[in-house]
Amino acid sequence: MASMFSLPTAVVLTSIVSQFPCREQQIRSLATLLAITGAPSRNIVLYGLEATGKSAITKAILQGLSAEPDKSLVNGDSDVPHDQLRYAVIKSAECITGRHLLEQAVGAVAKAVNWEGNGGRCENVAQLVVELGRMLEGWRALDDGATNRRIVLVFDGIDHQREAPPTLLPSLARLGEIIPNLTILYIITAPRPNFLHLTGVPHIHFPSYTKPELLQIISSTPPTPQLPGGAKETQETWSRFTSAVYDSLSKHSGRDILSFRSISLRLWPRFIKPILDGQLSSTPFSRLLVANRSLFQNETVLIPGIISEPPLAKSGAVVQGGNESKGKYQGIATQLPYYSRLLLVASYLASFNPPRLDILHFMKSASSKRRKKGGGTALSRSSNTKRRSISRKLLGPQAFVLERMLAIFHCIKEDADSRGRYRNANGNGNANERKRENGSADIQMAIATLASLRLLVKMGAQNAGDAMDGACRYRVAVGWEVVRGVARSVGVEAEDYLAD
Repeated sequence: MASMFSLPTAVVLTSIVSQFPCREQQIRSLATLLAITGAPSRNIVLYGLEATGKSAITKAILQGLSAEPDKSLVNGDSDVPHDQLRYAVIKSAECITGRHLLEQAVGAVAKAVNWEGNGGRCENVAQLVVELGRMLEGWRALDDGATNRRIVLVFDGIDHQREAPPTLLPSLARLGEIIPNLTILYIITAPRPNFLHLTGVPHIHFPSYTKPELLQIISSTPPTPQLPGGAKETQETWSRFTSAVYDSLSKHSGRDILSFRSISLRLWPRFIKPILDGQLSSTPFSRLLVANRSLFQNETVLIPGIISEPPLAKSGAVVQGGNESKGKYQGIATQLPYYSRLLLVASYLASFNPPRLDILHFMKSASSKRRKKGGGTALSRSSNTKRRSISRKLLGPQAFVLERMLAIFHCIKEDADSRGRYRNANGNGNANERKRENGSADIQMAIATLASLRLLVKMGAQNAGDAMDGACRYRVAVGWEVVRGVARSVGVEAEDYLAD
């Protein structure tokens, strides 16, 4: 009788091991736990610090295992019995609430199994079980020659999920008991003791790379530019250079592979500049190292974007360029996307305008009567109207509901689009461009981003209700000067909509 246990083919594992050196043990362990004919587990935990290869290796293994059945078909005959593995990856960094995470999971699984039906709302794990069970039952009923099927659900960075209920992880760990042939893989940084409330869950550790491992991996990255002596001379100098970079800079400040590679590639052009200029040769290396000793003594090389050309003599061109660069990157207006800026302006107006005046400032029928500062039509006021002695801008922001802010956002968006963003050379609005742009932005993600940047502050208990609920209350956390600059960057004058 043939054994039911077999490891993935050597071709798949060898390819992945060569792609990710120094991770052979982790690759073979994970492949055994994910393969249908291996030792599949209901729950798997991968843990380790950032930039240790957890997500990249997981995706490569799943791609190899899911493509393996196609290679085993005989003469392209799909009726030959084979195993079929599908997978779906959900990144918690892209999910703004726990409900968003579950709905993303439903959508990813539907795409993985080619589900043609409509997915419903998924507000809790109980609804997730219903939706996944319905999709996977239809997938298992397909008659395509597959004898064994398994779906792998990967939650990447689940330990950093925002607004996650405390029972989320223990509930997900029980899904395999209800839904057959389901494996859930958790990619986290540091697991808490018994955080799944379940025993017997295999854990695979991805430790940080040591110096020899870092140098081995970085040696496969070809540096640019190349040395005049050819590839061999470039590789020898690059190997000794990366070792010096690690000892002087990365040993204590950038021990992960990403920062180490970034620092090395940014320093390399300046390091070999004496060789390219013909002043020195690559041998002996010690002379080249002494000539560039200032590169390894300056801590600012660890900050992206700091490294530039060597300082020149002060001149008008240099000073002018510095001022232009400083002015170019000042302010929030140059850092936020277009719709995020409009949402910030709408939040300020919702915080400082009384709700009873919204019909006056934001209805289309009142646009001709809207007050324009600096000339234009002004609202008539009776002589006996009492003016507020204190400006509303000095009274502090008031809380507003999300639905009201979104209504203001859509009003000022039309004004901004008609004024400047979609203007062509003739001064007319481009309707086709405006139509193509509609629906292309994730407004809920933009609101969550503003809240994470502390530009918007959620009022009340942080875990009370859904952050994207229309009745959720916020208040703006920026001042008038900031909002006025942001509004002008999108072609809107905030004074036109602000009550006195």
